[in-house]
Amino acid sequence: MANVTPIFKKGDRCDRMNYIPVSITSVVCRIMEKIIRNILLRHLTQNGLFSKHQHGFIPNKSCTTNLLESVDLITFELWKGNCIDIVYTDFSKAFDRVNHRKLLKKLESYGIKGNLLKWIESFLSGRKQRVVLGHSKSEWLNVTSGVPQGSVLGPLLFALFINDLPDRFKNVCSLYADDCKIYCIFNEQNRDCSIEQLQSDIDNLTQWCNEWSMDLNIDKCEVIHIGRNNPESEYFMFKNDRFHRLSKTTEQRDLGVILTGDMKWSKQVSTSAGRANRILGRILNGLRNHGKEIIKKMYTSLVRPHLEYAVSVWNPSLKKDIDILERVQRRATRSIHGFRKFEYVERLKRLKLTNLTTRRRRGDLIQMYKLLNKQDHVNWYKRWENDETVNRIYETRGNRYKLRRELVKNCAPRFNFFTNRIVNDWNGLTNEVIESKSINIFKTNLDKLLKD
Repeated sequence: MANVTPIFKKGDRCDRMNYIPVSITSVVCRIMEKIIRNILLRHLTQNGLFSKHQHGFIPNKSCTTNLLESVDLITFELWKGNCIDIVYTDFSKAFDRVNHRKLLKKLESYGIKGNLLKWIESFLSGRKQRVVLGHSKSEWLNVTSGVPQGSVLGPLLFALFINDLPDRFKNVCSLYADDCKIYCIFNEQNRDCSIEQLQSDIDNLTQWCNEWSMDLNIDKCEVIHIGRNNPESEYFMFKNDRFHRLSKTTEQRDLGVILTGDMKWSKQVSTSAGRANRILGRILNGLRNHGKEIIKKMYTSLVRPHLEYAVSVWNPSLKKDIDILERVQRRATRSIHGFRKFEYVERLKRLKLTNLTTRRRRGDLIQMYKLLNKQDHVNWYKRWENDETVNRIYETRGNRYKLRRELVKNCAPRFNFFTNRIVNDWNGLTNEVIESKSINIFKTNLDKLLKD
């Protein structure tokens, strides 16, 4: 039995479809779920059963690794002169539609049997839930499908339920939980064939949904066209005995980052800065007369994260974009009582902060450390294994810690992408920093180096 709290996502607050139902379960249940989850993760990881395309709820993967992989593919193909069509899909109430019988069948196919499978079956069956909002409570209802959102085990069970979806596609795809995108890469020579193949993948997606009792929200499924001379072909989904044309878009919010057809990050920069400024305004209205430490704490915990979410993916290269982000921190430090008379550099010094450009450099270096030490995993180098014309990111020159930059011309998105942008900074690190035994030691050594 669980109380369900509705969490608002976006859109009209009066529309119940814009809320996520999060189950509040008991502490004892959550402890047991964590034990079962760890057993499942160990089995699935050791046997290589996770799809390499899934980044949600998987060890060493995240929104950032998903986006790095995606933008790496896009910028690499743009550099080669190709076009890319990306279909973004949206499942309707994906977590709530999981058929328990079919989920258990999939778990058994992954070697999850015996008492473990019986425990999961018991965990899913006989559940009841009610909605609790303030002092109001709904009637108890039986739960006949779905994995509990807000539970410890639910997200992993869903990841396994959707784990075989990429096997249906001929094109490259990427998953984060139920967020799926399919890429079609083509040029003048293979355009018609590639577009037909993407349409075939869309058909296979709808067929998979029919087989596994899932439902696509066609109104939210969109296609974005990227690349010069892209013919912007039309794609269709079949549902309710008729074909529906997919909507075209010039920008797409992809896991919280705004991707545009021209692969520029100005829209993402302005959106992040706008959100951060609104939050900063509310903080300053309520805490204007408080001390610097309180303002600093509120800024670093509630405002700055909006300026740095997945920033290794969209780190701006244009001065105007860099200035837009920095302006938020300038405003925050200037608003502290008695600090208006100081220059920006002096304000940062007194608050023991660094400018945001330095923090983005630091973030890039930390991200690279995680990748090289297999704490994060991105699949980019696997696409290049048989391409001798491309310098691999991990190739060495002199010692195994050095990186090589691609010889990119006439492709700004690729030139400024993470794998090229990071090279000079990484190669400039000392052996002491690079050979740090843990991520925390690396951060400490890196901060000392950047301070000098």
